[in-house]
Amino acid sequence: MLNNTTLVVFPSSRSIRDYISKSQVENTLLPSIVSIDEFFKKVLYFKNKKYIDEEERFLYLREAVCDIELHKLGISSTFTAFLKQSDYIYRFFLELASEKVDIDTLLKYDTYEYYTEHLQILKKIKKNYLNILDFNNAIDKLNIDKYAILNTEYINKFLDIEIYFEGYFTKQEFDFIEMISKKILLKINFISTKYNQKSIEKFSNVNMSFNLDCEYKIDFTNKTFLESKKIISQVKNFDIKAFSSRINQIAYIKTSIVNSISNGIEASKIVLVLPDEKFVNLLKLFDYEKYFNFAMGLDIFNTKLYKIIEAIYLFISQDEIKNKNNIEFLNLDMNIINNLFVQNWNKVFSIKIFKEICQYFISLETNKELIQKFSEIIYKLNKIFFSIKNTILLKDAYKILFEQISTITLDDISSGKITVLGLLECRKVSFDTVIICDFNEHLIPKRNIKDKFLSTSLKQAVKLPTSYDRENLQKYYYDRLINQAKEVYISYVKNDTNQISRFANELFSKHIDSSNDDQAYDDNYRHILYTQHNLHHFNKDIILDIDLSQNIWSASSLKYFLQCKRKYYLKYIANIKEHDISLKPKAYELGNIVHKALELYYKQDILTFEKLKQIFDNIEVDNTFLILDLEVFKKNLYNFFLHEENLFKQRRLILNLEKSFSFKYKNIKLKGTIDRIDKVDNTYEVIDYKTSNSLKVDTKRTYEKSSDFQLEFYYIATSYMYKTKDIKAYYYDLNNIKLLEEIQLDVKIDLLEKIFEELKTKKVNFNKCEDRMQCMYCSYIHICNRN
Repeated sequence: MLNNTTLVVFPSSRSIRDYISKSQVENTLLPSIVSIDEFFKKVLYFKNKKYIDEEERFLYLREAVCDIELHKLGISSTFTAFLKQSDYIYRFFLELASEKVDIDTLLKYDTYEYYTEHLQILKKIKKNYLNILDFNNAIDKLNIDKYAILNTEYINKFLDIEIYFEGYFTKQEFDFIEMISKKILLKINFISTKYNQKSIEKFSNVNMSFNLDCEYKIDFTNKTFLESKKIISQVKNFDIKAFSSRINQIAYIKTSIVNSISNGIEASKIVLVLPDEKFVNLLKLFDYEKYFNFAMGLDIFNTKLYKIIEAIYLFISQDEIKNKNNIEFLNLDMNIINNLFVQNWNKVFSIKIFKEICQYFISLETNKELIQKFSEIIYKLNKIFFSIKNTILLKDAYKILFEQISTITLDDISSGKITVLGLLECRKVSFDTVIICDFNEHLIPKRNIKDKFLSTSLKQAVKLPTSYDRENLQKYYYDRLINQAKEVYISYVKNDTNQISRFANELFSKHIDSSNDDQAYDDNYRHILYTQHNLHHFNKDIILDIDLSQNIWSASSLKYFLQCKRKYYLKYIANIKEHDISLKPKAYELGNIVHKALELYYKQDILTFEKLKQIFDNIEVDNTFLILDLEVFKKNLYNFFLHEENLFKQRRLILNLEKSFSFKYKNIKLKGTIDRIDKVDNTYEVIDYKTSNSLKVDTKRTYEKSSDFQLEFYYIATSYMYKTKDIKAYYYDLNNIKLLEEIQLDVKIDLLEKIFEELKTKKVNFNKCEDRMQCMYCSYIHICNRN
């Protein structure tokens, strides 16, 4: 039985919490407990040496490569690039040091000299780095063997040490374990499976052998077995489903939770494992029930601090209207942005500017946890930016700051009972229900950057862990997690670009139903996510007691009414705004821009093509597709100018531009805006600009079915304003550069007057139109269930 003179070592903080929670139920006296990382920190000490932090490591490594041709390694020597890429070099050195393999050994086994040049460069960098560490009396994992001393004072506090081993001991760690076992009784608990034999090899080197699929407790000090038992899978219910959409897995996850709880499993004993922890962002959006407790924390992308830092970066680096609008939306002081950021953007920045920038950001944030974590990053970056001489520009430093704060996570305070973990957090932790989503090949196995410099064959020759060994270790973690559970639920995405991980065929092939291999289960679970978002279509008649003659009518609203009474009701009576998330511009958007530009042009004293072109060139639009439409339109600009010159050779005078009107006609209130009114001799010409590619005027055969009376509205308004009947009405086809006269003007006015009489109503049925062609591009198509 464990007591307070026993030190127990677990692989992670999560496994410690799991152990303590189970011990509380058993009402036992807890021993001293530490994680494996804490254990090595406490059990070793370094006389007159300091252990460097991550920032010092980067600075020393940068100093070590100052005279090295890094481009030969495919690594940039610029400060900002090296800040990210230096990790490749360090991890390579760390792997060699951890397994006690030197570069000369690699050179010896590199028979065909594939890596000789790279290894010689890396050897020089490592030598420089170790010399810098010695010069500064510093300790890193690369030189820990040289200076580490066992902390016997700490060890002697305990009668024995018991380690729960889950994963992989490096050669360096295993040697330390052996040293410790000679000073104190050391016990090790571990599992032997076919997936962790690379780890078990370490024990075979001390004349101990183990059977597969067994759990052992050994006395490592005396090299004897204390306990052993066969591992038996606890799984009673195993379910696996494929989905064509990643997001639809969430419905399956929720179903799995409900099923488990219905089967008597406590919510706190259910875990959701995420191979890709970014899936948290999707999961949280649909967590209406507050099921989940996100152990890995939540990103800060929706916080005010992040949005401000991102907004300033985009505003300065990308000259787009939307970025300027974003600054205004966030209520940021443009004077501060210009003085603090814009003016210094391409300059070598100072500590003073850095402090001012950081203080500015902190002043805008209220979340204390975020401010604290942001301040920690500032401290680290301050050390990196200003500990050695650097000519780093503000724009480069800002990018580094932006990237660093993107990694911040905040504690999840929602306190849901379903634990959400990444794979490594599941070591030496057991749950009754295990749910794993995203079981796809591109996510499982997780790739590692440690294989950058060496091939698998060379690693095998010098007994370094290969990608195969690392994959096996991941299989081990999944295998242990699954087989300790009572219920297991697996989901994955199955479509043209995604397939189930090859791990599935090894870990649970007997549970995969090959007859349903191509089946996706989206429809079976879709209602769970989307029920509350379903559109309920109202198909009954909408009949109102209303006198339509009392409404104010424009040519547009009348067109809506004549085309579809239901559309008119939704837009003008129910006041439901049109909504469309498509980036494709609406038909009227280009027209609005052209109208404004031509109005501005004709207000000039001198009308030249250069002036016309300048006005159009100065138009700012933020929709990429609209920019394209405008550029295409501008191809015809010169032809338009020539056409206008010919028109004005007549005695033509522009009387009005964008002339608004509002008056009563036949007791009906009319309103609108006339694009242009010209006068030629004694004739008034009303002109409506059109940018449509499918412009047509009504004929004798078509006018009776027309719903477009815009020119008729203009005619009536002009006759009202100028007290004349000598009026012609034209569409100005701006694509083909010609005026199209409304030749059926008189008969359409007669028809319009009949329509006005019909607007004098007492009751109206706003029924849906019979012509389904009207529905194709209607914004209300989904409400009417016409799609």
